[in-house]
Amino acid sequence: MGEGPGEKASVEVTLKNGELLEIRVATRDDAEAILAYIETASAESTFLTFGPGEFEMTVEQESDFLDASAQSANQVYLVGHVNGELIASAHVGASSRERLRHRGEMGMSVRRSHWGQGVGAAMLDFVIDWARKNPVLTKLDLQVRVDNTRGVALYRGRGFIEEGVLRNQFRVGDELYDLIAMGMDV
Repeated sequence: MGEGPGEKASVEVTLKNGELLEIRVATRDDAEAILAYIETASAESTFLTFGPGEFEMTVEQESDFLDASAQSANQVYLVGHVNGELIASAHVGASSRERLRHRGEMGMSVRRSHWGQGVGAAMLDFVIDWARKNPVLTKLDLQVRVDNTRGVALYRGRGFIEEGVLRNQFRVGDELYDLIAMGMDV
């Protein structure tokens, strides 16, 4: 999609540790790096919806997915790099159906090495800015585990409101977790 409605080609943000985070829209050329990132990030956090080895896409499938996101008027896939290393990603997915296309479902992850440095806030700010300038979207939704207190605080701090609790929606080993459904009108 390049620079579409409300999209900047990239933005640089200085993190709390002084490093520069570059956030940009992913392209199909990022597919291999994204898959490697996903495998590493999934081993670092149980807050993600998949664990190591569970994200089963080929490089070609991921490339096609990135192309489809870039060509969609209501979707975006972002990558965050520090010193050339992929350390964060965020995605807004949305339906093409007329009755649902106004609502984007977002997900985001950050490598453990950069937790607490402002990466999540910078990625979320980019997503919100993109969504507010998007002519199709009127709402962002997300789900977050109730025990992900830093994530919940970040989303609340940026204006997401709790819309409900989904009981026993997430399982890690033998533990069941509730999810908080959150939304933001954009």
